[in-house]
Formats: sequence, structure tokens, C-alpha cells
Amino acid sequence: MKLAWPIGGLIAVICIALAVYYALPGVYHPFTFSGTPYTHHYTHAIVFFGLALVALIGARFAANSGSNAR
Repeated sequence: MKLAWPIGGLIAVICIALAVYYALPGVYHPFTFSGTPYTHHYTHAIVFFGLALVALIGARFAANSGSNAR
């Protein structure tokens, strides 16, 4: 699949941007139900960095599984 790398890369970039966003203190963070929405949320940042890594690994595996795989 030739679109695996661009799509996986796009998902990874979005996840990294969200991780940086949730690591910044003083910015309003919607969808956080623990603590105040203006503090940093390192747990959310770690989860989004992990999702970015999973997206890149998944794109790598999807790119290798072509029609000639046995």
C-alpha cells in the first residue's frame, strides 16, 4: 500500500501536535475531566506520543504487506 506511509505519518504528526498541546501549561485543554483545564496534562501527552509511535509502526507494517506477501 503506497498510501500507508503518508496516512500513518499524518496521524503521527497530529498525535505529536496534540501531545505538545496537552503538555503546555496555561492553555485551555478541552476534554480533560481530571484537574483544572489550564494545567499541563502529562498523562495525555504520553498517551498521544504513544499513539504517534503506534501509527508509525502500523504504517511500516502496512507498507510492507503488499499483494505479493505470502
